[in-house]
Amino acid sequence: MPKAFLDHEKDVIRSQLRAKGEKLFEKQGLRKTTVDELARAAGISKGAFYLFFESKEELYLEILEQIETEVQTSILEFTIHPQADAHESVRDMLKVFFLTRDAFPLLKRFGKSDFDYLVRKIPPERVQQHANKDEDFTVQFIQKIEREGITVTTSPRGIGNLIKSLFFVGLRRDDFGEHAYEELMDVLIDLVAGYVAGEYDGLRN
Repeated sequence: MPKAFLDHEKDVIRSQLRAKGEKLFEKQGLRKTTVDELARAAGISKGAFYLFFESKEELYLEILEQIETEVQTSILEFTIHPQADAHESVRDMLKVFFLTRDAFPLLKRFGKSDFDYLVRKIPPERVQQHANKDEDFTVQFIQKIEREGITVTTSPRGIGNLIKSLFFVGLRRDDFGEHAYEELMDVLIDLVAGYVAGEYDGLRN
C-alpha cells in the first residue's frame, strides 16, 4: 500500500510529476511513456502515482493545461501597437498566441492521433471541464480586444470556433509539412483576424 504523504510533500511530488512528465512526454510521446517511468522519474512508486492521477493521460492533460495557461496569458498581456488598425491588432495577438504555443515542444508535437487518443482515455466530464476553460479564455480574449477599442460584432461562440479551427489545423501540421503549415497558418490567421475585426460582415447574414 502506498505511503501517506504530508500536504507539502504532495505539492512537491505533484510538481515533480508535471515537470518530469513534460520531459518524458516530449521525448517519447504520450502512448510510449509508461506510468512506471513517470513514477520513477518523480521518485515515487507506481502505486503512489495513482494517489495523484488516475492515469498518465490525466497527468498529460494537466501538463497541457498548465502550458496553455502560459500561452493564453501571453496573448492577454500582449501590448498592441497604438498605430495598428483593428485587423492588424487581432492578427498580431493571434500570431503571438500560436508562436508562443509552438515554443513548447510538447504542444508542437501534439497531433491529431494524440488528440483522439487523449479524448478516448479521459472521462467525458474531464473533457468538458477542459472545454469550459477554453470558453472562459474566449471571453477573456474578447474582453481584451474590446479594451483596446476594437468593436467585436462576432459572437463569442463564433470567435471560439474560429480559434478552435486554427487549433485543429495545427493538429495536422505533419500532413502539410512545416513550411506549408506556416504559410497556411499565416493566411488563416489573417482571415480570422479580418472576420473578428468586422471586415466580412456580409458573411454573417
